[in-house]
Amino acid sequence: MLFEKARHHRLSEFQAVVLAGYGSTNRLYPICDEDNMPKALLPVGNKPIISYVLEWLEKAGIHDAILLIQSSGTAHHKLSAYISRNYQGSVHCNVVPVDEDCGTADALRVIKDKIDRDFIVVPCDLMTDLEPRDFLDAHRIRDSTLSAVFYESALSEAAKDDSGLAPYVGISPAQSALVYKVPRSEDDDFSMRMSLLKKFPRVRVHTNLYDAHLYIFKRWVLDMVVDKEKISSISEDLIPMLVKCQYQKKMVEREDVKKYASAYKPLLNSALSLSTTNSEQQEEEFNSPVSTHAYVYRGGFCSRGNTIASYSELNRHTTKQGMPVTRVPATAEVAPKTQVGNDSMIGEHTKIDERSSVKKSCVGAHCVIGKNVKIANSVIMDNVVIADNAKVDGCIICNNAKVLEKAVLKDCDVAAEYVVKKDSKWHGACWMNCSLKLTLNRPN
Repeated sequence: MLFEKARHHRLSEFQAVVLAGYGSTNRLYPICDEDNMPKALLPVGNKPIISYVLEWLEKAGIHDAILLIQSSGTAHHKLSAYISRNYQGSVHCNVVPVDEDCGTADALRVIKDKIDRDFIVVPCDLMTDLEPRDFLDAHRIRDSTLSAVFYESALSEAAKDDSGLAPYVGISPAQSALVYKVPRSEDDDFSMRMSLLKKFPRVRVHTNLYDAHLYIFKRWVLDMVVDKEKISSISEDLIPMLVKCQYQKKMVEREDVKKYASAYKPLLNSALSLSTTNSEQQEEEFNSPVSTHAYVYRGGFCSRGNTIASYSELNRHTTKQGMPVTRVPATAEVAPKTQVGNDSMIGEHTKIDERSSVKKSCVGAHCVIGKNVKIANSVIMDNVVIADNAKVDGCIICNNAKVLEKAVLKDCDVAAEYVVKKDSKWHGACWMNCSLKLTLNRPN
C-alpha cells in the first residue's frame, strides 16, 4: 500500500528515506504503539516529532521523501492522515508501509524502485540544530560513498544511561574518514586489524560520540543491498561492511564491490583507470572503491527521542526558556491564579482551573486541568483530564488518559485512555493498558 500526497514536485539532488517507526523492539512502549500513537506522531512541543525532520529536509533543499512505517495496526493510516491533512511543508512525502520485523536495510529493498539518485536516511525521532548545508557540502566535497553524522550528547546523565554507552568510533584525522565503529560495554577491550592501521596509520578513537543515524549513501550502495540479503540492518550490517571495505581488499573482491561502484563511476575516474600512467600506482596500492566521511557535530543540540528518557528531554529542550514558542495560545483558558512557567507550554483549547501550576512541562490540546493541580517535568498529551488536587511530576501521560482527584504520580508512564484512581500514589509505575501495570525504576 502506498500513500502519496499530491504536490507540485521539484527534483532535488538527494532523495530522503525517513525511518518513521517500526521494528519488534520498541523502547518507547507504552507511550507509543501501533494502535494508539505511532512513533512518528509523538508530540514534542505539541508538534509531531517527524515534523522536525521534515523541516530539516526542507531547509536542506530536499523535496522528495519516502516515509517508512510498519504495516500492522493503524500506524500507516494515521501517518498518512497527518501528511494529507496537517502537514503544510514543501517536502513531497510518500508513506510506504513495511513489515514490522523488517530490518532497516531490508526496508530499503522494498523501495528500491522508488530511489533513483543518491539518498539520505534519517530517523523520524532526530532533532538537531545542525545546519543541513554544512553536512551536505562536506559530503559533496569529499564525494564519499557514505557520510554519517556523529554528535556529543547534550542529554542528562540519566537519559544517556537509558540510551546505553556510546560506541567506539574511530576516525582518521587526515581524511575525516570513519574507519572503526563497534558497540561498547563497560568491560570490553577493542582491537584493530593491521590492514586498517596500514591504510590509516593515525586513528583517533572516540568514546563520547553517538551515531545520529543520519546518513548519505551513493545510489550504487542500494544495488549492492538489493543483491546481498545478508545485509539486514543499516547500522549493524551495511555501515560496518562499507567501513571495512576501505581497507580489506579481500572483502571488496569477495563481495564484488567494484562492480556496483563502477556502474556509477564518474567519467574522470573512468578515464584515469584506463590511463597507462596511472596503472603502475594502482598495481602497487589497493585503491578501494569505498570511501566514508564522519561528520562530527559539536556545539549545538542534537539528540534522538528513541527512549522514554530521551523523549522527555526533547520536550524539555523544546519548551525551555528562550525558545521561540507560543507558551499559552489565545484559545487556552488559564485561570488568573494559575502559574504557567516560562519553561512550559499549553496546547490549544486547554483549560486550567485556579491555583494550579505548570513547570518545565508541555501540556497538549483540549486538556482539562482541575484546581490546585501541580504539574512538573512532564509531558501531557492531548485530551487528558487531571482532576483537582492531583500532582504529576516527571511523568508522560498519553492521549485521553484521566488522573482522578488527589492522585500523586512520580516518574510514571500512563498509556492512552488509562484512568488513574483517586487518592492513589505511585512512583515509577508504567500503565500499559486498562488492566496491566508494571513498577519500574525509570531514570530521573
